[in-house]
Amino acid sequence: MTVKIAVTDNVFLTVRETPWDARAFGRPTLDITDLSLAEENGADPSSDESLFGQFQAVCDQFAAGLVTIRVDADRRSAIGRLQIAGFRYVETVYRLSCRNVARYEPPARVTRTITLREARPDDHPTLVAQAADSFRYGRFAEDPWMPADVNRRRQIDWIEGLLAGRARVLVADLDGAPAAFMALRVTAGVADLILAGTRPKAGILAYPLWIAVMKQLKAEGVSRAETMISAANLGVVNLYGNLGFRFDQALVGLHLHRS
Repeated sequence: MTVKIAVTDNVFLTVRETPWDARAFGRPTLDITDLSLAEENGADPSSDESLFGQFQAVCDQFAAGLVTIRVDADRRSAIGRLQIAGFRYVETVYRLSCRNVARYEPPARVTRTITLREARPDDHPTLVAQAADSFRYGRFAEDPWMPADVNRRRQIDWIEGLLAGRARVLVADLDGAPAAFMALRVTAGVADLILAGTRPKAGILAYPLWIAVMKQLKAEGVSRAETMISAANLGVVNLYGNLGFRFDQALVGLHLHRS
């Protein structure tokens, strides 16, 4: 369910229920998907007070234990106003893109190659275990007020959903077992690189994995590739930079924990 709260045409916010977060968190959760504040539009500041008052009432109505939002990092006044309302900084993330996959060429210095295959049902336990214990970045993982077991449940739920058909999952083997994977979705020629990783002690496969994925997308006629990554994950930030992806936007993630 989605709810829009509007004080004026220029002062409003939209929240949606996020059952995928609620399953891991154990309480109802909401996400603010759109936000426009008087402070940003030169309107009466009291409009923002009214907006956040109505927002709190909606949170009470849903019994929300957690509310999340990501806003453009340049919206400093909005970020400040959210913090006044009780939101806490959690993360910075980047939106990236390779705008012309047809012209993609891998870095010459990376010579190791790997073979990709579609994930099989017998791969699922290994991939779920990897997702549960290997990922240290993301909305829940970087929230210092989030219990570690909640993040673990969220990672398991996420990968299980992807493997159940919500995405295409490509796998690379090492020593006869899955060692790296990429979950992605292609819509109208645009690939969304959703989640990827290598198993512990198989980090050497990171560059070959991403390069193999880009080569496959190129061969399949995909026109553009997009993804979102944590700014704190410096290894992946450097990886995408070296692969020639463009950094399109920085977003700041904030969370409101409610008792």
